Amino acid sequence: MAGVHGGASTRSAHEEGRVSSKKVVHLVRRFREMGRPVTGEAQDTAFASAVLTADELELWMRMDPRDRRHAVDVTHRFVAACPAAVREEIAGALLHDVGKSEVSMGRLARSFATVLAVTPAMRRYRDHERIGAEMLRTIGAHPRTVELVAGTATDVKANALRAADEA
Repeated sequence: MAGVHGGASTRSAHEEGRVSSKKVVHLVRRFREMGRPVTGEAQDTAFASAVLTADELELWMRMDPRDRRHAVDVTHRFVAACPAAVREEIAGALLHDVGKSEVSMGRLARSFATVLAVTPAMRRYRDHERIGAEMLRTIGAHPRTVELVAGTATDVKANALRAADEA
């Protein structure tokens, strides 16, 4: 079962070495995104503040500003695809990469880690979905938010979140 990012924690050993062409396009887009200056941080924070609980917002603020910008973009695409999404699902979209905040790596190392994790930090980065879900469990986040961040849900909205992240 693939998570939002198809991370190592959800892939078989056989799948571990393969990167699909769709994934490569996503990685190239994210690499370019990570190199651009972040604008609209105040608006992004205001948007997140209107959705997240205080504890969730504290975790969101730990994220790299570029990851926060990406999270807001993903969330807008997710809500456009699922206008009936509830707060817990929108929070899942905003926090889908929160586990990355626990691994300090530069832009190039992050991109490389997504394809081939050769160091402990890179393996930890690839496990960001599990890490993020555990962070959310620790603060008592809603189970729906946790399962979306973990990438374990397989319903229509979970698939919409994956598609919003890959767009």
